Amino acid sequence: GATGPTGLTEAAAVLPVAQKLAAILQSRGANVIMTRTTAATVGLTDRPVLARRANAHAFLSVHLNAFGDGTNPFTNHGTSTLFFHQASEPLARAIQSELMPRIGQRDIGIHYQNLAIARPTWYPSALAEGLFLMFPDQEAAMRNPEWQERYALGIAEGVTRYFAQLRAQTAARGARD
Repeated sequence: GATGPTGLTEAAAVLPVAQKLAAILQSRGANVIMTRTTAATVGLTDRPVLARRANAHAFLSVHLNAFGDGTNPFTNHGTSTLFFHQASEPLARAIQSELMPRIGQRDIGIHYQNLAIARPTWYPSALAEGLFLMFPDQEAAMRNPEWQERYALGIAEGVTRYFAQLRAQTAARGARD
C-alpha cells in the first residue's frame, strides 16, 4: 500500500472509489461483491477466494501506484491497468481506454504483471492503477469526491464496454452456428 505525502494511505484513498464503482455497476444491473468494505486489510490471496465463492464473472481491483527506490517519478508516472491471464487483457484494455479521458494522466498502458490477486482467477480480472499517490496533487485528487467519481466511472465504463463486446461476440458466434 502506497502512502501519500500527507499520510493518506492507498487503502483509505481507494475505498471511496470502489464504493462509487459498486454503486454505478449495481445501478446497471450488476451483482457486486465487495471484498473490502472498510479500510481494514484483506489479504491479497483472500480476495480472489471471496470472488470465486460468489461465482464472479469478473474481478476488479482499484489501486494507486508508488515507485520503488531509484525510479525517476518525473518520467514514469501515469495511469495503467494490469492483468495476469491473457484472457483478461481485453478487460484491461477496455478499462484503460475508458480511464484515460476521465483521469487526465499520462497513459502508461496496460501490462501483464504477475499479480498475486489475479493468479488464482479463471474469470477476467484487472487491476487499475489510477494515480501515483506520492505526488501531492494526485493525493489531493484522491480526497476529492468528484475525482473519485471520475475514477470509478472510468472503470465502470470499461467493464460495461467489455461485457457488451463479449455479448456481441457470443451473439455473432451463435448466428454463425
